[in-house]
Amino acid sequence: MARLVIAVSGTPGTGKSIFAQALAKKLNAKVIDLNALIEKNRIYRLDVDGTKIANLPKMRKEFVRAILTSRGPIVVDGLLAHLLPKKYLTHIIVLRARPRVLERCLRARKYSKAKIRDNVESEALSIILWEAVQAHGLGKVYEIDMTKLKPGAAVKLFSDALDGRVSLRPGKVDWLEEVF
Repeated sequence: MARLVIAVSGTPGTGKSIFAQALAKKLNAKVIDLNALIEKNRIYRLDVDGTKIANLPKMRKEFVRAILTSRGPIVVDGLLAHLLPKKYLTHIIVLRARPRVLERCLRARKYSKAKIRDNVESEALSIILWEAVQAHGLGKVYEIDMTKLKPGAAVKLFSDALDGRVSLRPGKVDWLEEVF
């Protein structure tokens, strides 16, 4: 098998960073923080609200440079991780969270009402999961509902899926009726 390069993506507030750290520890892997990569290389612009919008082609180029200059397994943490080049990723994990739980988390982070609404709707519509499957196919994408899971339990669940003991096939989580 090729070197593991696992992307961890999901709506803000689903637990990407803490999960990615726990997974990297289990795999003895390097973590690439996509937000830090974007910030360090200043590959973004600001929209009218002051939100940073990543330059995706430059982000992908910097990501490829980062993995080609390192060895061993890699866990990529970031909202945009599922948009990285298909040929370099072995697995894509999309973390999910119940919209009501997500809303409380984002409110605690002091997100604006509009940003909370946008993110909760995005989660209910499975936007990131859909983008990941469209870009990488069903076979590479894993979906984990983090609503009631601790990071260690989620990492164990993913390990079990890699070993074929459980299925994390995308499409099992559906919160559409909860929001709309």
